Amino acid sequence: MQPYVLRASTAALVAALAACSSTDPVDPSGSFLAGTANDPQIGLVVNSLGRALTMFQLGNPAEQRQIPLGTSNTVTPVGLSRRGLNAVIPLGEAASVALIDLPGERIVRFFTVASGNLSGSVFLDDRTVLVANLVDDYLGKFTIDQASDAITETVAVAPAPATVLTDGSLAYVISGNLDENFAPLGNGIVTVIDPSSMTVVGTVTTGGTNSQAAAFGPDGMLYVVNTGDFVGDGSVTIIDPVTRQVVTTVGGFGPGPGSISIDGNGLAYVSAFFTGTMVWNTATRQFVRDQANAVCARVDISDPGSACRGAFAATTDRNGAVYQVFFGDTFQNLPPAVFVFEPVTFDLRDSLDVGIGPSSLDIAVFGN
Repeated sequence: MQPYVLRASTAALVAALAACSSTDPVDPSGSFLAGTANDPQIGLVVNSLGRALTMFQLGNPAEQRQIPLGTSNTVTPVGLSRRGLNAVIPLGEAASVALIDLPGERIVRFFTVASGNLSGSVFLDDRTVLVANLVDDYLGKFTIDQASDAITETVAVAPAPATVLTDGSLAYVISGNLDENFAPLGNGIVTVIDPSSMTVVGTVTTGGTNSQAAAFGPDGMLYVVNTGDFVGDGSVTIIDPVTRQVVTTVGGFGPGPGSISIDGNGLAYVSAFFTGTMVWNTATRQFVRDQANAVCARVDISDPGSACRGAFAATTDRNGAVYQVFFGDTFQNLPPAVFVFEPVTFDLRDSLDVGIGPSSLDIAVFGN
């Protein structure tokens, strides 16, 4: 992947957004995870370069907690899964998974495999977790209270699995279908797994190469992002999980789309490394904001025609505001941030400092 082609103006961005920062009072009667008096929402950011989990209160983003994930260069986290007050974070090349007690702000234990790179994960229930091995091409299963730290129950899947989802009964493993040099062997593949028996019950070939991410829509369809080669146009393949057939593949998502989230209204937020976040209506299958008008923070905020900073991921809060992860660009001296955009208009509202190298973001409400 080539570095972002972006230009200066970090100081101008900070100055312009300083007046917009939210500073709701912290609820003195609650814990950090209870949020503020006016907003219970908590953001959870995985810092790939910082090797940490950073949590912040949406009502008072300066109020943060950070949980270190390790100091080794092999610790390369990119995402998390959450269930109740627990989270699991695959640690990439460290060939392990960290189980995190969120209220305690601590790692409870690690689960390990012999080799590989652990990528996507998902909770099946309060105790059971699935995790994909990107290099060794399998899906593993473990329980958070098992006696051993070893992940031994596995099933082979298509090459280069990156993301795992569940519909409550079956698991769907999104694979790039790449060789050992990360070149496409063909289009991406979705492997459907019965997690109770850890057996393959079906496969679906997507409509594009290097499939990396997916999300279920409110219509029950599975939307798979085909990243491609980071040069040509990426796409989204719609799969019917009941028939396990491709409905259609939609292009126009620009070079390098790598993540997707879908809100309750069926709006898909597809983020691309070089473009920003495209907004696409899954019901009408039309762009709300296409690659030429992506939601993004401009390199020069005084010039709406300047280049986009790009995006690693984006999601929405309960009010419809868009929270977008910008990894940062050392070549252009652009610091990492989570940018916040208004609902509907997508006007830039705020810029949050959430640590080094943020790569993914989840927003949750934990209650008091």
